[in-house]
Amino acid sequence: MTAVANTAFTAAQFNVYIRDNLNATAPAVASSAGNLIVTTGFNAVTERVPTVAFVGTSESTTSTTFVDLTTVGPTVTVTTGIRALVTIGTSVSNVTAGQGGRAAVDLSGATTSAASDTNSFLAESGNASDAFQGSWTTIYNPVNVGSNVFRAKYRSVGGASASFSQRLVAVVPF
Repeated sequence: MTAVANTAFTAAQFNVYIRDNLNATAPAVASSAGNLIVTTGFNAVTERVPTVAFVGTSESTTSTTFVDLTTVGPTVTVTTGIRALVTIGTSVSNVTAGQGGRAAVDLSGATTSAASDTNSFLAESGNASDAFQGSWTTIYNPVNVGSNVFRAKYRSVGGASASFSQRLVAVVPF
């Protein structure tokens, strides 16, 4: 619409050209504090909700492939765009010197991707029962747009009993 001097500006024109454009801005899209506004295309934005889950329980596995522990997870379900920033953290110990454990994220929902060493957190002990606490962050790119489930999985390095506690998964969707 082009404004013309001495021409009436109707309510319908205001709604189409002013109100509707203002309703597409980041402040208008935001529904609660702490969420992120991301672009979804040319001149398009949406709100995304960063999500975190925590399991404090200490549990062990001797599996050398990624598995659920007795208390599954932590697990978060988030709506993503084409990528997500994922952090996995845990405290790891192993009963055998020189061995350790790995923690990784298994993806299901709109995207399917098995937990793997490629995208994992690794801790190895110098001495038997040494504990190491840390985290690992990566960007999953691409992921499919939609509801994605990020679940932590664990495995032993070397086959001895690896223990995991203070387990965390945090996802910032884009």
